[in-house]
Amino acid sequence: MPKINLLKDSSSFSEVDVAASTVGQLRDELELAGYTVNVDRTIVQDTHELAEGQYVAAVKSNKTGG
Repeated sequence: MPKINLLKDSSSFSEVDVAASTVGQLRDELELAGYTVNVDRTIVQDTHELAEGQYVAAVKSNKTGG
């Protein structure tokens, strides 16, 4: 159960305990359908394995406007 630093619908990271071990599992756990997920500033696939202390940013994919 890794503890990650999560940025979702916010302007800052929060430390969060998650049960997920992959990005795909994290999508299900945190309801991230429609979000692009970056881990440590890199866009990753759902098979990417999460590790303790990583920075995970979830950005809504169909955002519009400036």
